[in-house]
Amino acid sequence: MPPVIGLAARAYDPEGALVLPWRDGTNVGDLTRRVSRTRTLDGGVAVTDRGHAAGDRTLTVSLEGRTISVVERVRRLLRLHGQVTVSLDDGCYTATLSEYNERRQELTVLILGTA
Repeated sequence: MPPVIGLAARAYDPEGALVLPWRDGTNVGDLTRRVSRTRTLDGGVAVTDRGHAAGDRTLTVSLEGRTISVVERVRRLLRLHGQVTVSLDDGCYTATLSEYNERRQELTVLILGTA
């Protein structure tokens, strides 16, 4: 079964949930760590590593080729709900739908933490 992405409003909304089958152009796998590197006066570096947090993730969901009704439901979620629950293969997360770019047909989702 191909991966899917679930989006659901965190407050009651009869039209606030949908499942999006995987599309090329979707990116949910990038992970980062909170690492900074500072040059020191002796010519070396000081590295600070504060680990990984779920909130460091940004998802890009391709809506290319989706029906108008699906795109409108996503746009409605973005307009009406400050936070949503995102379901991925590796777990469920609270998130904010940050932007829908009509030209690229991409939804940007900022993960806030685990749900």
